[in-house]
Amino acid sequence: MHDDCPDGPDTWCKYKLDRQKYKHKNGLPLPVRDFIKPVFEDLANEELLKKCLHGKTQNANECLNKLIWDQCSKEVYVESMVIEDATFSAISYFYDGCSSLIHVMNELGLNPGMFTLRACHERDSRRIQHSENKPPEAEKKCRKHLQAVRKGFTDTLKRGHNTSNTRN
Repeated sequence: MHDDCPDGPDTWCKYKLDRQKYKHKNGLPLPVRDFIKPVFEDLANEELLKKCLHGKTQNANECLNKLIWDQCSKEVYVESMVIEDATFSAISYFYDGCSSLIHVMNELGLNPGMFTLRACHERDSRRIQHSENKPPEAEKKCRKHLQAVRKGFTDTLKRGHNTSNTRN
């Protein structure tokens, strides 16, 4: 059970610090432990953990989660219906931008006013412009490689990676 715990005097594992004196506490009941053990084993899979080493954990779901929690605070308790509404709204915005609000208003029989239409159009235009102004993939890879070198994940700079041409 402690095979993957680090060795040495600085380890956080109390068992590895003093094997003779350490006594395991009564943990979860065996049926519960047997039920959840496969999930923990899957999450501890070496291949899965390697993907997390160099910060390659961000994906589109994180963006969607941010949109949901921007509309529905995590600090205050809300009912599941409020979370569902925030989720539906975030999904609409994620795929169609602010103009999805206009479609919802029309479906509800509400006529959006001139200022609503203008604000949604401007917001969508800024969103598209921001997306188009993103750096090219090659520049992104270069920046990630330089970051890995600085963090010590990679020892050397690859040929062609120049630190002077990255964006700040």
